Amino acid sequence: MEVSEANVLFIVCDTLRVDHVGCYGYFRETTPNIDRVAREGVLFEDFYDSGAPTGPGFTCMYTGLHSIRHKFYVFIPPNVRLLDDTVFTLPEIMQLRGYTTAAVDNLIIFPCHPKHFVRGYEFYINASPGPFLGRAQTQAEHINRRLLPWIRDHSDERFFLFVHYWDPHGPYNQPPEYRELFHHEGGSLSDLEVREAPAGYRYVPGWGRVDEINEGAPNRSIDLYDGEVAYMDHAIGEALNTMEETGILEETLILVTSDHGEQLGQHGAWGHNALHDSVTHIPLIMRYPKKLPRERRVRGFGQHIDLLPTILDLTGGPSKLPEIDGESLTPLLEGRPVRDRIFMEHVGLQRAVRTEEWKLIHFMDARARRPPDELYNVAADPMEAINLAEEEGERRRVLQEALDGWVRLNLKEGEEDPILAYAPEERAHMRARDYLQEAQELMRLLQG
Repeated sequence: MEVSEANVLFIVCDTLRVDHVGCYGYFRETTPNIDRVAREGVLFEDFYDSGAPTGPGFTCMYTGLHSIRHKFYVFIPPNVRLLDDTVFTLPEIMQLRGYTTAAVDNLIIFPCHPKHFVRGYEFYINASPGPFLGRAQTQAEHINRRLLPWIRDHSDERFFLFVHYWDPHGPYNQPPEYRELFHHEGGSLSDLEVREAPAGYRYVPGWGRVDEINEGAPNRSIDLYDGEVAYMDHAIGEALNTMEETGILEETLILVTSDHGEQLGQHGAWGHNALHDSVTHIPLIMRYPKKLPRERRVRGFGQHIDLLPTILDLTGGPSKLPEIDGESLTPLLEGRPVRDRIFMEHVGLQRAVRTEEWKLIHFMDARARRPPDELYNVAADPMEAINLAEEEGERRRVLQEALDGWVRLNLKEGEEDPILAYAPEERAHMRARDYLQEAQELMRLLQG
């Protein structure tokens, strides 16, 4: 098969929530280089994850399948179910199309060593400074130390290049100059952008309701998170500059997205263990001057599952493959919607259905979170602060029926729901601690 004229640079920024990105309206200057990609390309305003957190999210991107179908929900034993080898992944497809395929990534280091994150790559470059604990230590400079030379060395080839930056994920360990970049005075609103929600409360985009803002701690604050975002954005700028220097920037389809966002203290949590918009609403920006317009913002739902067919569509491949859930997002450029609702899953036994106006989060294990389920009018309540599950019983019923129908549609007759195999959280955390201790001991032994 003849290879397309377009290179592909597919950048995933781990834990990057959409409302901390400048081109999406954030009031801090966190992302000048990502903003440049948006100015020179297309910004998708309504892009959401399909599965969360990291493991299922990346697998949705790689396969075009929802988690309920690819069945890879967890990284950590004992209840890992690896992706079936008969499911093709995006890098395998690109390699079959004649591309030189490469990844600068480290998903393979997780405890179950998921091989589907390696399949299809001619070059898989693990930039981690160590095994599992190296995930938290992998910084943008480690990625770019391997990435930039690879771009220079392979600039005369047609390549599919996947890059995974971890920096916005905790723990926050950016260089000192990026730890001191932003300073919010606790208790003050003078340096923040305050808006009025139609539901009747004041809020700061990306921070939460003004009466619930989490002021953070010495090693965990929105200031530090934003510093990590800015540090990662600087590294993305270095990659863009390298492509420009080698003369291949205009020949390259660039995608910038995320696997999930971060709660940053909203809903009383710091992490990404839920299906609120703070976790599920993520950026998608694409630049390819030969086929995409400049400075275009488009509306309409898109998800992780749509990235595979969109990349194929824009590089001359088929826009729809049999047996995948995703659709090419190129119709959105013409104002034609791809779908009117989206379905999302979280390994913590949660599923959600979202329309433009409403969102239902269904908790499958009442022990994990107090009932009832959560129902939000997201059009009026952007911070998802007012749970209407009891007041809007009929709307909740209709959305629950839609969610149940979606589950039934994706299960074969007699098949057990794969999310129910997920180990209770405390067992998974215990196994993670055991693995971490084993990895640390191994490093001590090898280093003498």
